[in-house]
Amino acid sequence: MENTALRFACNGCGVCCKGRLIPLTLKESRQWLQRGHDVAVILEAFDESLWPAESEKFRHNAKRAAQIDSGNAKINVIAIFAANALTQCPNLDDQNQCVIYEERPLVCRIYPAEISPFISLDPADKVCPPEVWEAGEIIVSDRVASPALQVKIAQSRDADTVDAHAKVAICESMDMTVAAWKENALAVYLPDRQRLMTAFDHYDSGIQRVAHTSWRVRIADHELREAVRNRGVQVDTTEPSSYIFHKL
Repeated sequence: MENTALRFACNGCGVCCKGRLIPLTLKESRQWLQRGHDVAVILEAFDESLWPAESEKFRHNAKRAAQIDSGNAKINVIAIFAANALTQCPNLDDQNQCVIYEERPLVCRIYPAEISPFISLDPADKVCPPEVWEAGEIIVSDRVASPALQVKIAQSRDADTVDAHAKVAICESMDMTVAAWKENALAVYLPDRQRLMTAFDHYDSGIQRVAHTSWRVRIADHELREAVRNRGVQVDTTEPSSYIFHKL
């Protein structure tokens, strides 16, 4: 079999640090806020109907989620805390250099490799210029990440699992309890930095999940919305005012 090795040598163009939300671990989110930067929150909901319960995809995502109440049903919610780099990363200088390079987030250390086990690294899907794939160290060989990358990817997946309930609890304390249905849309919150820092402090002081919180789900597709509603999930149909609803 032909070895489909991928090499990568970053040329420092900075394009991957602009126009995006950069996923952070809970620890990295605290550090980001302490640096004076903003953290966005992306909320996704799903249940076993999205994928068969036996599937690897369901098990992988269930590890990253907290089970919550919604109407008469229980569903899973994934809270993704992400560095707000929708314009550009605030740690990028005018030479497109990272000023926190030695302390940069784990996902930045993993890039351009993929964290999800269900997405293969394809240069055509990346914003990097073609020449960066022509030199450098081999990062993927026959679709298997290099040992060094495997360690970092495992750290990221472990953090997703360990942080899952804490992130949902923090969202509940801030009344961010409308999630988009996974693979249908995204619910993106842009909370006030100081308020989010206070929510972190409250969680650290021992305030955990908010009792009797009922989550709502927003879904773009009418047929899917009715199917989810019929399973007892509380569906939100009001126009979003506290978050951005982004259809996929």
